[in-house]
Amino acid sequence: MNAPAAPIRLAVVATADLSEKTVAALRDQPGSGITHIVHLGGKGADYKANNFFRMRAVQGQRGDLMQNDRFTGAARALETGPRMAQAQLEAIDTLTRGAAQMAYKHHRISDFHDYQHITHIAHDVYARMLQEEGITHVLFFDIPHMFHDTCLKQAAEALGLDVLILRQSFFPRQFYSMRDAHHQGHMAPRDTDSGAAPATLPEGGGDLFYMQGVKQERAAPGGLSARGIGQMLVHHAVNDPAKLLNPVYMARLLTRMRRIAGRFPDWRDPFFHFFHTDHLAYFDYLAEVEDRQPDLDRPYVYFPLQFQPEMTTSSLGGRYRDQILALERLAEMLPEGHRIYVKENPKQTGKMRSPLFFHRLDRIRQVELMPSYASSPELLARSVAVANVSGTVGWEAVSAGKPVLCFGAAWWSGAPGVTRYRPGLTLDAVLANTPERGALERFAGLLQARSHAGNVQRHFARADAGHPDDETAPLVAQTVVKLLNGDLPLTFDSPDPIP
Repeated sequence: MNAPAAPIRLAVVATADLSEKTVAALRDQPGSGITHIVHLGGKGADYKANNFFRMRAVQGQRGDLMQNDRFTGAARALETGPRMAQAQLEAIDTLTRGAAQMAYKHHRISDFHDYQHITHIAHDVYARMLQEEGITHVLFFDIPHMFHDTCLKQAAEALGLDVLILRQSFFPRQFYSMRDAHHQGHMAPRDTDSGAAPATLPEGGGDLFYMQGVKQERAAPGGLSARGIGQMLVHHAVNDPAKLLNPVYMARLLTRMRRIAGRFPDWRDPFFHFFHTDHLAYFDYLAEVEDRQPDLDRPYVYFPLQFQPEMTTSSLGGRYRDQILALERLAEMLPEGHRIYVKENPKQTGKMRSPLFFHRLDRIRQVELMPSYASSPELLARSVAVANVSGTVGWEAVSAGKPVLCFGAAWWSGAPGVTRYRPGLTLDAVLANTPERGALERFAGLLQARSHAGNVQRHFARADAGHPDDETAPLVAQTVVKLLNGDLPLTFDSPDPIP
């Protein structure tokens, strides 16, 4: 990032305690060049960040961005430009997080055109704020993947502002920096690269603390839990309370829920996190494959589905946020006799998994859906290759010596053994790119050398109890100032144009 020619006027999205403390530290940085900060976060921030999610005004310290709102045309550069169609798809994908099928306190938007309307309003309001405040730089403490930060990012880019995105590293107590989320994995050669020492990698790609409680073998069948019943009651209290007074309906529903829960292992409670009547068909479908015995002796590509809605697909997937689109492209590459073994994410609920999702999946003759007990490490080990959009399974795979096909933007997408999808690619070309351990450790060492010390995301900070927020925030703030002023290079570079 080039050194700014004028003082920095910064807009920053910070909604967690750690990032808010870092913003406070930024305000106290002497000689930083930052002369003005607009903080979008919780009620204690200048403006409440997510008011657009439900179009409901909540006052921040400086009021509400929608006060006395009128159309200004500030987002004209975005909305008349060539990137608008893709920008709107990305924004609408993030907005579906609040649909009735995905949230109890849903935003009640159900019409496609209303999704378009709210996106246009958000773009215009954010662009107006950026212009009125004279903002020169916009800072995100994570890759934008919610509706508010996605629309803010899109407006800032269209106005030509400097965007700085931070992202917690897979490696402990480190974070990445980039101007665009789709720069992840791209590292142009630098003179300093030769000084990066190789990193010793743990077998299997490291400990995924966020997957605790997930098992990889057969287990005793589960049952309908009290929490699952509670989730069902909440759903009906919000959406259709009259059904709670219908004993016949409730008896039939509980019977169906017990039948479904009894088909899954005890660790896979289908109604633990969320309940919606539309999701019952999803679990019925998955239950049908629970007794399937995978044939691991035939050639197959392993494709584990990623949890949705989530950043790794909504923001990093690009067009392949539609994971079945990636499966369709993969199926076109396979020689006769090869299969695609698809395993559902063990934490997935029925969100973004309608009957049409499975109808479309069933149309791909090479696809075979795996039961929940199927061991992901064994499926990976016995496969000829692994395909993924942008999940950490790609890193696990290359760490285990497997070639990987990547459809999205992932921090590991530039690693040895990873082939980025492109039209005309063949499976032979993917298989020929086999990772070598030494090269992989050199890549990891280079990536760590280009990363920055500290935590920027709350989940990783909580898992790193030895470094409290009050210690981390000033350190991260010092790094952010250097990045904003161009005194420190970013982790990831812009990729060369793809012909």
